[in-house]
Amino acid sequence: MDNNSIKQNILKIRLEHNMSQTKMADALGIARNTYRKLEKGKTRVISDYIQVIADWAGITPEEVVLGDPSASGVAMLREERERFNDRIRELTESYESQKASLRAEIDNLNRLVSEKEDNNRNLKSIIALLEKRKEDDKND
Repeated sequence: MDNNSIKQNILKIRLEHNMSQTKMADALGIARNTYRKLEKGKTRVISDYIQVIADWAGITPEEVVLGDPSASGVAMLREERERFNDRIRELTESYESQKASLRAEIDNLNRLVSEKEDNNRNLKSIIALLEKRKEDDKND
């Protein structure tokens, strides 16, 4: 890829965002004259500027250098990234569903344990009453 193609891609990115050279330079944190030289191809394109422009435009550095994503592997990478993100969403939803199911099961088990503990207390009370009654009957 030559500087001419890259400068045209940079110009296209700026125009797609409806930015003046001054506003674009401000957004990138560089002087307008520096940006103008980049866009006009009157200075060497430095990789730092490519990354800054890509970050600002929300695209990859490859798109700044290569231009149209369909002309490169960028479109394929985007599709793969989307499949990856879809899979992450599916796994997250499955995880959350399983987590909710397990929490419901834990709540149910805790309720059963509580009921069993209540039953044990009641049985101990009944046993204590029966033992007292037996003792009272013995004393009579």
